[in-house]
Amino acid sequence: MVESQLQSIGIGVSLGIVGLIGYYIYDAYRQSVKPSKYMLATEKMGFIGYEKSNGQRVTMEQQQEALLRIFQLAGYFTLPNIWHDLNSIQCIKNLENVFQEISAVVKFSNADQPDPRQFNAKYMRKNLFKSNNMDLQDALDLILYIIQYAYTRQIGQERYELVSPDWIITYANEYRQAARLLRLIDREYPSLNEYDGAWIAGAARIDLVQRILDFNYQIMTRNIKIDGETLVLAGEREIWANIDGISPSIRKQLLKISQNNIDIDTISLLSSTIDDSTRINEGKSYMIHLAKSYNIKLNASQPFIQYQSKEECPLDRFPDRIYANYDVNETSKLTETLLSHDLLQTFSNNIANKICIIDTLAQEQIRPNTASTARDAAERLIKRIFIGDYGDKKTFFILLCTNNPYIERQTLTTQRHVNGVMEKYGLIEKDYQIKIEGFGCSCKQPLIIVHSELSALTAEKWKFAVNDIQKSLRLKLKRDVKTLLFQTRDKNIVVADQPKIEINRPNNFIKNWFDSYLV
Repeated sequence: MVESQLQSIGIGVSLGIVGLIGYYIYDAYRQSVKPSKYMLATEKMGFIGYEKSNGQRVTMEQQQEALLRIFQLAGYFTLPNIWHDLNSIQCIKNLENVFQEISAVVKFSNADQPDPRQFNAKYMRKNLFKSNNMDLQDALDLILYIIQYAYTRQIGQERYELVSPDWIITYANEYRQAARLLRLIDREYPSLNEYDGAWIAGAARIDLVQRILDFNYQIMTRNIKIDGETLVLAGEREIWANIDGISPSIRKQLLKISQNNIDIDTISLLSSTIDDSTRINEGKSYMIHLAKSYNIKLNASQPFIQYQSKEECPLDRFPDRIYANYDVNETSKLTETLLSHDLLQTFSNNIANKICIIDTLAQEQIRPNTASTARDAAERLIKRIFIGDYGDKKTFFILLCTNNPYIERQTLTTQRHVNGVMEKYGLIEKDYQIKIEGFGCSCKQPLIIVHSELSALTAEKWKFAVNDIQKSLRLKLKRDVKTLLFQTRDKNIVVADQPKIEINRPNNFIKNWFDSYLV
């Protein structure tokens, strides 16, 4: 009898222990698989994975970890930086608790040291912003604030004027691998055989030549039909020798591509800094050629001018750039629009589609950009819809030709502003759709330009995410985007001293195991 009771007690204790262990395992599993707000925020921003042209799938997790790897490479995860950024975005409840929680994740993932091999991106992805002290808006805004350090361009500064920091040179291979997962490196292809129109994004001379040539190559080799207009989205941007010059050797290669309809990705177009003076001299020669072609009169004795300081410059010009010095009676300027006309005459002999040019005007000293040229192109398309050129058609597919690292950002920007024009005319409520699909050749830019472009892309993704939050959850935004973006935020914020924190290593072995081995 006693022996039987002891056996029953033993079985009960064993079952209790098994149940307790099961509960702890389940609780650890539940904590591990609960998505962090970093995961939710980046998913909302569109880092959701994609299928490559070869059929290979890049997963959402790979994209989200790639962004963290770039943050770590750039040194954005040091504790002083985190403390500064949390204070700077403001409106964070329980600030010191949030800082302690993020600091623990930073420490346990080895994010605050320089070696990328020691960084555990998976652990950080699964645990960053996981506490209840931060909401989804806080996570979105902090991600945007941090990545804006990558932009680094002051107002008016061009990408080619950026200087590469040591870390991006040291870890170039690691950076390129992460950027490739974020769709900033490889070629993107058109997915359809027929489109209702095609737009070629305007750019400096060498990029615009590449886009014109690549557009022609893809249209011809893939047998793509463009039913409507093909437009170059150009405008009233004044050209200058430093950015619009092309070294003679590269120009020769571009002409060869044009004459033989070659894939531009098969030829290297990178020029060394040694070629700078040659390229700038070619830019001067080209500007003289363009002025003669369009009867624009330059100063006979001094056809070029270069300013030494911002104080010397007219409102729309900047120091250290070589501009045309016009005759005192000349009212026209050498612009991206004239450049586009000239390039089409030179490089589009074999292009079957007639190409027209959008000439977007500068507004209040702000030169044309992706947004303003897209709006003008959308206005032109919608006018054709209104006069009945498309009959009862309500869904339109527009092919946007650009090149990496700009493809996704320019596609999103163009789509957002096209949507705005459609909303202006009440077309969305009438079930009209204009869908923008971007494509273009692979990245030929230095990685510092890729890094700057990543910040611009993330800002565009943030805009789509918060717009969705406003519409679906009817939430008022906590922060104005101007307080987050690099060019407009306050860079002189003084924050309180960083608090001393005590970080204890997480003692939930089972959860740590799940964090390491579960996706």
